[in-house]
Amino acid sequence: MNIIQRNLFRLLRCGVFQTTETLEPMSVCKWDKLHQLAVLLDVQPYAYQGLLKCKNQFTLHMTDGQWGQWELTHARLEDLDDDELLRPDKLTNPILNRQLQNILDDETSDLQTRRVLIQIISIARRILNEGLPLRRLVELGVSLREQGPKADYTELAEWLRKLRFQQMAQLEAALLIDLLGFEPKDIPFVDTDINRKTAQVAQELAEYTAIHQDFYFSQGSDSIFVHTNNGSALFSHIRRSARYMRFIPSEAFTNFFASFAHSLTHIEE
Repeated sequence: MNIIQRNLFRLLRCGVFQTTETLEPMSVCKWDKLHQLAVLLDVQPYAYQGLLKCKNQFTLHMTDGQWGQWELTHARLEDLDDDELLRPDKLTNPILNRQLQNILDDETSDLQTRRVLIQIISIARRILNEGLPLRRLVELGVSLREQGPKADYTELAEWLRKLRFQQMAQLEAALLIDLLGFEPKDIPFVDTDINRKTAQVAQELAEYTAIHQDFYFSQGSDSIFVHTNNGSALFSHIRRSARYMRFIPSEAFTNFFASFAHSLTHIEE
């Protein structure tokens, strides 16, 4: 992890979770790159909160213009859609998706517990298709810190077992621990012992930005051959599906073929 990434995670931990962080000194150019990375990962309002808390550190040197850029993003915190957390992602595995919908339709279960489940599912779906969804990971961390005691973690663990999401929940827990400063005791819905391979995958995931690249197949009007518009995106999707197969094998398998089938719809009849 380079210095820009390290400082970004320090700002997030400091701004959102009230930790004490010391920033590494960076050039004006690198502070520009950190702002661009925060915008790309959609966490600039949270990083700005960290900047305000660290503004008196002697290692923080930004121009007035750079501060102006950050100030423009502050208002976005008020525009974040809280209701989005109540809109679940659909799973591509039809059996698991039916089980998920049955869980969410059960109004006798705890609302906060269902909300945490939706967040875990949403993060997993984006890891499979895009990379690290950092804003959603931060929001999951906020939910655990602010609303966590209200959730029924025994029921949540049972839901994760039914959906076969225990290993993916372990990966998300490792991300919370490694990137956002959580302790295992702060994440009661997973085992406290995060194995080394899971921690390694979490570190690798943190190195890549969440840039979604679509691929689709098409056929030229004067050719019988089918080709893809973005070969690198296709192979990247294959590698991602293979990497996370052991975390959620049923969903990773069907997710890839769902994406593949969708890409075929671009072929002209």
